[in-house]
Amino acid sequence: MMKKFSPIIRFSLSCCVLSSLLFLAPQAQAAMGECRPQNGTKPYVFTFNAKYDDPTQNVIGKTILNANLQGNPVWADEGGTYPMICECPLVTRIFESFISAELGSGLGQAVYSSTSSTGKAMSFYKVDEYLAAAAEVYIAGRTDAYFPIPFANQTNGLSGSFDVQNSCTQNYGSGARGRIHLYFIKPFVGTHTIPSVALTNIRIAAVSGVSSPQIAATVTMNGTVTVPQNCDISPSPITIDFGDIMSSKFKTAGAMPDGFTPTNRQLTLACRNISDGVKVSLTFTAEPDPKISNALKTTNGDIAVMIKDGNGNIISPSNGTLPMNMTGLGSLNSTGQAEINVYPVNTTGNTPAVGVFNATGTVKVEIQ
Repeated sequence: MMKKFSPIIRFSLSCCVLSSLLFLAPQAQAAMGECRPQNGTKPYVFTFNAKYDDPTQNVIGKTILNANLQGNPVWADEGGTYPMICECPLVTRIFESFISAELGSGLGQAVYSSTSSTGKAMSFYKVDEYLAAAAEVYIAGRTDAYFPIPFANQTNGLSGSFDVQNSCTQNYGSGARGRIHLYFIKPFVGTHTIPSVALTNIRIAAVSGVSSPQIAATVTMNGTVTVPQNCDISPSPITIDFGDIMSSKFKTAGAMPDGFTPTNRQLTLACRNISDGVKVSLTFTAEPDPKISNALKTTNGDIAVMIKDGNGNIISPSNGTLPMNMTGLGSLNSTGQAEINVYPVNTTGNTPAVGVFNATGTVKVEIQ
């Protein structure tokens, strides 16, 4: 009798019964005294441009108070007010308000401490490698004063019964006015660009000690600081005539003609508005000779021109530098002197072709 086998398949079923449930998250409620901007955070942006002709202002450690209020004032009233909705202590009315100003993300570490024109302690925060800034924010109301950032919980002084506001939505202008003070970390030359710098974030509360989570206003600064400087080189142009040289005198590659004496030139700089501590030098630029790279190429393929400073150091035609001995730095006018010694050299060891040869280059002043 044949037995039949049937495959055994095991399976399991699982099931779940779901009921429809509605989960309702409780709506977040603002805490008593918190204020939020009705139309979003108010941005105050101003451009600060300053020019300082006095070299004593462009020195390490120099502070310039109220820099933004000199010349053409900025950050004096940058765009009016903004409405804030507050959780009023009296449900429908605000007595006084409390202002806080945080350090903006554009400010680095504190590098110097001083006092404001009203005697308040303030710190200067690094903006970049050249400048640091301290900022004061104006608070209106009955306080009517400037306060160095950062500060917290500063009242506007509207605390009397006659100061009660008739609504929990009020217009504020904190951040629209302020003062900028500069600190020179190190001197610089020409025009220095201040990038967009976030100075401060403003928060407002209707109850003392409350920190409102939403930023009411931001203050951002950009601009330039210019220290005009110039230098004149004398003689200008620098002309050197080697006179007549017998071609037979050029005997050795890399050497000057036999019996030749290098031509000496004294160079003088007359500079204006160069700060003390700044390094001044001359930079030489010309086409280098293809055979002797630290010499100037001439119109004669067998001759190049070598330049050395007063100490015998070769000045390369590829941005070689000649330091200047300056006197009077830090005053309105300063002067400097240096010397060069110039001579032709044979580049090939061959006797050069007879005729006139020339070489040209550029000399410019470098201020560091």
